[in-house]
Amino acid sequence: MTTKLQTYASVANQNQLSNEQAHFYQRAMLARLQDKAVYLPYGKKATIPKNSGNATSWRRLEMPTAATTALTEGSTPEGIDLTLNKVTATVAQYGAWTKISDFLDTVGLDPLLTEVSEMFGEHAAISMDKIIGTVVGGGTNVIYGGDATTRETLAAGDVLTAADIAKARKTMVGNNVPMLKLPNGNMGYIAFTHPDNVDRLMRESDGPWSLFNAGGVGNGYSNFQQGTAGQMYGIYFLETTNVPSFTDGGSGGNLAGKGTIIIGADAFGVPDISGNGKPEILVYGEGNTENPMALYRTVAWKVCFAVARLEENRILRIETTDN
Repeated sequence: MTTKLQTYASVANQNQLSNEQAHFYQRAMLARLQDKAVYLPYGKKATIPKNSGNATSWRRLEMPTAATTALTEGSTPEGIDLTLNKVTATVAQYGAWTKISDFLDTVGLDPLLTEVSEMFGEHAAISMDKIIGTVVGGGTNVIYGGDATTRETLAAGDVLTAADIAKARKTMVGNNVPMLKLPNGNMGYIAFTHPDNVDRLMRESDGPWSLFNAGGVGNGYSNFQQGTAGQMYGIYFLETTNVPSFTDGGSGGNLAGKGTIIIGADAFGVPDISGNGKPEILVYGEGNTENPMALYRTVAWKVCFAVARLEENRILRIETTDN
């Protein structure tokens, strides 16, 4: 995995908690977030210094055409012009909060505040992944299942198959999309797809599906722990329900289906505002007029976040039908 989330985040201004306690609940939240985040670890990071606005940008050099003309001895060739593309994104705050009764927190048999912190870690991961999936899955680089060339020409039975994956690999390699580092240390492409599609590929009798714990590829337990379901044609599959879906496929506009998103290196970016790009847990008790008897605590998670597609041909969407 190319990027690891930091263990600690800002814990300032948290009433009634020592630094040690605040770090404990922060670790509890981020540990669950790391387990559940699917898209987030593969985004290219960009940092926005504090007090410098809410926009960030990624700069990308276009690859010049191949140099195929031999040099002339003693003669310096003409220089080439570089093309620099800039992609910008504006960050916004996201988060959620809840109340915990002081009585329940006191008499409860389980450490409720710890459980809520862990649950919010999962909630933050799902929320951020859903935002990423919507943006990354909305690109213009699309192929379709079976022999279809548009969403309208999809037909019943154009479900995701090994042939579609082979076609997708051909498209990615044909576009010279660079591979990225995978959880097992190898290089390849990542596919984000719905569990239903993984189930179909596993059951395809003539498909070259390889399970990590059954195909002798790397450490099976380690790869499953990191969410990798298996591989096919050098494309590694991560399961998520946060994938694009549609209900207007087919000639009659009534076929339902889903998109599988395949990415290469540096396909999309997520900004990080000097640590605030990682969710933080906030716990408050006394100290406000709405809670004069300290009858409850509030627990919240909050993050400054955005996502941007950095290069269209490094993101490929395969649209297929559900049945």
